[in-house]
Amino acid sequence: MRRLCGEASYPAPLLAVAAYGLAGTRPMPKEPLDDEVWNALLTGARKHRVLGHLRAAVSSGALPATDGQVARVRAVHRALLVRMLSLESQLVRVVDLLARAGLDTRVLKGSAYAHLDYPDPALRSFIDLDLLFRPSEVEGAVAVLTSAGFTRTLAEPRPGFDRRFDKGTTLRAADFELDLHRTFVLGPWGFRVDLDALWADSATFELAGRPVTALSAPDRFLHACYHAALGDWPLRLGSLRDVAQLHPRDEAAVLARARSWGVEAVVAAAVADSTRLLGLPVTGELRTWARDHVPTRREESWLALHTHEHKTFAAQAVATLPVLPGLRDKAAYLRALLFPDSGYTAGRHASPLSRFRHGLRDARRGHG
Repeated sequence: MRRLCGEASYPAPLLAVAAYGLAGTRPMPKEPLDDEVWNALLTGARKHRVLGHLRAAVSSGALPATDGQVARVRAVHRALLVRMLSLESQLVRVVDLLARAGLDTRVLKGSAYAHLDYPDPALRSFIDLDLLFRPSEVEGAVAVLTSAGFTRTLAEPRPGFDRRFDKGTTLRAADFELDLHRTFVLGPWGFRVDLDALWADSATFELAGRPVTALSAPDRFLHACYHAALGDWPLRLGSLRDVAQLHPRDEAAVLARARSWGVEAVVAAAVADSTRLLGLPVTGELRTWARDHVPTRREESWLALHTHEHKTFAAQAVATLPVLPGLRDKAAYLRALLFPDSGYTAGRHASPLSRFRHGLRDARRGHG
């Protein structure tokens, strides 16, 4: 049975804030919170990326607050907005740099959701940048960006691993991180994504007066489901809010797309958890289907890679091996993981053997 993230993992006021503005959601406190509870709420809102909803709830009067609490949330949110504007400026610079090199991109999550799916971009916070690339262009993107001063946070295990097997890689600039994605997630669920289909359609929004390209609305929703169901544990409330906020108009079409990819279990988990934890009514085809969906045993085992505190790269890597399409890919994948280049283990493991032992320990923990 799929492990559920319980309501007890979150303070009740934080659940109400995460659901603010949605129909049929959780009740707000009737009186201002004491300062200790308020400070915990503010910390939780930042951690779960729902600070914009906290400020909106306070500003509208839906969440009673003292003058000091109002001033505090406004100051913290204002500082976050300044940071987000800076990141969007960097995003435009990076997208233009890659475009000049002939590399196409799709903006994922953060800024794309904020401008395309939320009524006010200030509601959707983010702390880094995410871009999707065609698998064949990941290496070129890394080369362009490293030439421009970015550095990889982790070396490639072996040449071609990013392009063929990995979720992507992370690059670091002076004051922000840029995640380059080949697919949505590491592990077997990542190989279920129809990567060609992601590039068949798109949506655009404007930053600094220039168009920026994101995924189409159905694919943004599917990505939101991936991030909610397979991301943090306990589940991040901001990710669950994304699932509710991006709820598709054409539910049947999105369900058909999920079936064609073989990812119904991911979508069902994300929609059911979003509905349950945000206190939404179980109405419509999608939420009713998600409530009643029963994953297969294999799907349960794949979901379980992500539903505990000790999830590891090694466990997800081991689970990936059976879904690779042929013996040649399986052999190349194993070789990269068991005998990576020295640059991958430098400063992290004393030898390939110690790295292998470390991986086995992590795999056992990650299946916890």
